[in-house]
Amino acid sequence: MIIENISHYDPDISIIHEQNFDFGWKDSEFIEILAKNTTLAKYVKINDKIQSFVFLSYISQEAEILTLATRSDLQNRGMATALLTAVIDELKGLGGESIFLEVAVDNPAALSLYKKLGFERVGLRKSYYSRRIGPPVDGHVLRLNLA
Repeated sequence: MIIENISHYDPDISIIHEQNFDFGWKDSEFIEILAKNTTLAKYVKINDKIQSFVFLSYISQEAEILTLATRSDLQNRGMATALLTAVIDELKGLGGESIFLEVAVDNPAALSLYKKLGFERVGLRKSYYSRRIGPPVDGHVLRLNLA
């Protein structure tokens, strides 16, 4: 497993994202995010193929996880944990103070991952996530103190 910074867009990113979310992001959205100097993005590659990735916005010692996804057939193999651990270590080295994110209340795997890494619930966004089928779902706001 190789963890690297994402320097340019790869279409596999959109494919993996679409596997994980009801409404995947467009290629142009990833390209736009990567063009910002406030973006920190990393991926896991195995056999030269992207398997998992994370995109963050980092401004003034605070980071926000914008998205995190792993190929649906390779989940629960530690890739997201490895990615987030690498990001946490890098942000600490940059003097980062905290990481925030939103996660759907009906996503037990993600909630378990974030809890394992020390994230704590600090808020709730009502009807934050739209669904293809059914009503919108609330999102927990989580925070990890890096200090």
